[in-house]
Amino acid sequence: MRKHKKNFIPTLLFLYMILMTFLFYFSQKIHKNRNLEKFNIIMDPLSKNHFVNEKIIKNILFSRIEKIGQLCILRMEQKLNNYPFIKKSEVFLSTDGTLNIKIWQKEPILRIKNGNKEYYLTKESGNLELSSFYSSKVILAKGSFSKEEKKNLSDLVKTINSDDLLKYQIISIKKTVSNLFILIPKIGNHHIILGSLKDLKSKLNKLKAFYKQYLNKIDINQYKSIDLQYKDQIVAKKR
Repeated sequence: MRKHKKNFIPTLLFLYMILMTFLFYFSQKIHKNRNLEKFNIIMDPLSKNHFVNEKIIKNILFSRIEKIGQLCILRMEQKLNNYPFIKKSEVFLSTDGTLNIKIWQKEPILRIKNGNKEYYLTKESGNLELSSFYSSKVILAKGSFSKEEKKNLSDLVKTINSDDLLKYQIISIKKTVSNLFILIPKIGNHHIILGSLKDLKSKLNKLKAFYKQYLNKIDINQYKSIDLQYKDQIVAKKR
């Protein structure tokens, strides 16, 4: 009896291995012969920009591919992730043969112009080339910026964009020759002297307080500049 049990276990394992091998090759044969007829492209709803569309994704992936058996998921994701405007991608195959492609786009928060060179700055403070397909409506910054300054500019723009008043008022940032930073508003013919990129929260709070008190009560065009560099005060100069 024990001898039969000893022989039975290896035989069962052997049959199991044969079955798994058969199923594997059978599945491979089915996928190899299945035409790529269905695919589903999902754009992440939190990606507010439109640098990537279905046509671009199809051109990246499907220009020379006809059958699912020829597809390599990891290779497809690598191709997508190498596209400069794609932050992350996920590719997976459904049981019905549908190829699902999910895309997260890179999100610029600032457009930088330095002489003839222009590019975007992303949320992660990375450089992103301009697109011939789509232009993102973000704050413009003029000047040459160091890596540390880009990080501070990213923090500055995030703070501006998170405020209901400032995000509609500040349209541009300029770096002067003396390495001071100036904000250009949408309303009014004045400029806002920010100074250095330190104590940004305190400076912007002073600017908000000034705007809330005076923006709709006086002729803002009579001011030449609003200086935020001084502690606990605002220096507004008239023309």
